[in-house]
Amino acid sequence: MTERATFGITALRYAGAHIVEAMMGLVDAAHARWDVLPAPTRVNEVVDHLVEGDTVITLFPDEDGGWAPGPEVKVDVLAEGVETLALAEESPGRRLHDLPRF
Repeated sequence: MTERATFGITALRYAGAHIVEAMMGLVDAAHARWDVLPAPTRVNEVVDHLVEGDTVITLFPDEDGGWAPGPEVKVDVLAEGVETLALAEESPGRRLHDLPRF
């Protein structure tokens, strides 16, 4: 059985209304730290990780200067057939639009 990776997204880059990049890193969930620090990642690469079965979560800044886990990310397809990112569930303050921009 293959163990799936968990990635965290801390910020997004937009071109108009579309997400084009995510600041994404590899999370060591067992130790609550980064295995690989976040770096700019094209949205199609994030989609590839999701399609391959990896977990991608949002990470929101907390009051202590760290990161608080948010909802999981999923693939969404826009009306024009473009793949983008969405959240499995949204709540106030924990939407994709609430993530910092870079």
